[in-house]
Amino acid sequence: MLSTQVLTKRQVRKMERLPEGHIVLSTRKGVAVVRRPDGRLMRLQPDGRLAGMIRIERVQSYLHVNG
Repeated sequence: MLSTQVLTKRQVRKMERLPEGHIVLSTRKGVAVVRRPDGRLMRLQPDGRLAGMIRIERVQSYLHVNG
């Protein structure tokens, strides 16, 4: 059974009024992800505020062994 979390009214209102250059990339599990014009990813919180996201630079495989 799928569990669907919908966006709050505040989130939807904020998405409708995003500043120029901001792009909504994803809306999954009640969380909207927005890209700012400078490339930073932001999470749209349930109260409608944008919050920074942790940026992952690079993930190295645990199978990689220096020898």
